[in-house]
Amino acid sequence: MRKKVVDTNIFIDRLADPNRYHEIFLGEGFVCLSSVVLMELRAGAHSLKAVRAIDDLERFFVRVGRVLTPSHRDYHVAGEALASLQRNKGYDLKKAASLANDCLIAATSRTQGATLYTQNQRDFAAIREVFDFSVVFASVVEQINKTGEK
Repeated sequence: MRKKVVDTNIFIDRLADPNRYHEIFLGEGFVCLSSVVLMELRAGAHSLKAVRAIDDLERFFVRVGRVLTPSHRDYHVAGEALASLQRNKGYDLKKAASLANDCLIAATSRTQGATLYTQNQRDFAAIREVFDFSVVFASVVEQINKTGEK
């Protein structure tokens, strides 16, 4: 069965509107939670309601055994990708700190044989030029949802 890793931006939209990204969350396969995404969600949770929502989300994914944490190898691959993106694409990590998280999410998704779903086409397309991993951009998912195609 297909594993799906959902990026932070899609979780945020889904928490705000439970009808958004129906195909990702309820379609074929099962969603996993990246521990890096969990960190980003916690960092952005500034209200008691938001903290409780993230707590509930984490409890669910822990209970069903679907939390994915980067391995030593994933950190290695992410570090090489960051170096390459700075050298070849002009990224400045001082201005794009979340890029390190994105590289870890992509590396972990690849290691786990999962497809990553994200809205962040710019950065993940650049990362994909450095190392291959399966990614679906939210604009494609939203188009499928609008047309009803699969």
